[in-house]
Amino acid sequence: MTGRCERVIVVIAALTMASCGESSSPTSPSFTAKSPFGASWMHDGQTWQASGVSPPCPTPLTFTTPVNLSRVTSILYPGQTRGGWYKPHGGFRFDAPGETGDIAVVAPMATTVYRAARYLDNGQVQHMFDFINACGVLHRLDHLRDLSPRFQQIAATLPPAVEGDSRTSSIGSRQNVAVGETIGTAVGYLAGNFFLDWGVYDLRARNEASEDPTWIAQHPGELAPYAICWFDYLSPGDRTKVRSLPPADGQSGAMSDYCR
Repeated sequence: MTGRCERVIVVIAALTMASCGESSSPTSPSFTAKSPFGASWMHDGQTWQASGVSPPCPTPLTFTTPVNLSRVTSILYPGQTRGGWYKPHGGFRFDAPGETGDIAVVAPMATTVYRAARYLDNGQVQHMFDFINACGVLHRLDHLRDLSPRFQQIAATLPPAVEGDSRTSSIGSRQNVAVGETIGTAVGYLAGNFFLDWGVYDLRARNEASEDPTWIAQHPGELAPYAICWFDYLSPGDRTKVRSLPPADGQSGAMSDYCR
C-alpha cells in the first residue's frame, strides 16, 4: 500500500481490525478466523493456533498470481518500510502509458472470506478483503477500487465508508472462494495511481525474521511475524517474471525481510 498506514487493532466483540503499520499487538486477548473447511484459527495476542482439525496445506504450496503480470510494471516487496511505515505485504504497480487501473483480480487459492473493509482514502472508495484457508494460510488484498458482483454484494453489508477508517468487519455468512474466482475489476485510484496490495501469511509458524528479538520487538502483532515472500510460491514462470520486474519503492527498493 502506498501512502497509508496500517495498525492492527483487534476488537473481540466485533472482530474488527483498524490498521496503521500492521505491526501493533492486538488489544484484546484473542480473536478467531473461521473457515468452513474443518478448522478455525485464533490469535491469542502472541501466536496463531488452530482450533479443530486443520487439514494439511497443499505440497508444494502454490498460489495463482492474482493479476495479469503482463500489465504489471513494478513490484512492491513484502517486508520493508514504505512511506514511513513497515509493510509486511507486497504488491503490484501498473504504470504503463494509458493505464486505467481496470485490472481483473482473482483469488490465488481456495479460501473463505472472513474480514472485509470499505473506506475512503482522499475521498475515493477502496476495498480490502482478508481470506483464510483452514490449513493455515491467510492472505489480504487491498486497494480494490471496483468489485465483481458477488464481492460488491459482500461490500454492501459493510459499514459506510469513512475517510481513513480501514477497520475490517467479520463476514458472518459462509463465503467460500474458489481459486481463480474474480474478486475485483479495478484497482487503485482514479487519479492515475494504480496498484494492488497483496500480503500472504503462513499461520502455522513464525517466519525467520521473527527469530531476531530486536526485529520481533519492532514488528509484533498478528501479521508481520507470519508474512512470507509470496514470490516463492507462484508458478515457476510467474516467479521468474516477478523477480525480473523492477522494485516499485524508490527508497527500500528490493530490500525485504522475507524475500531472499
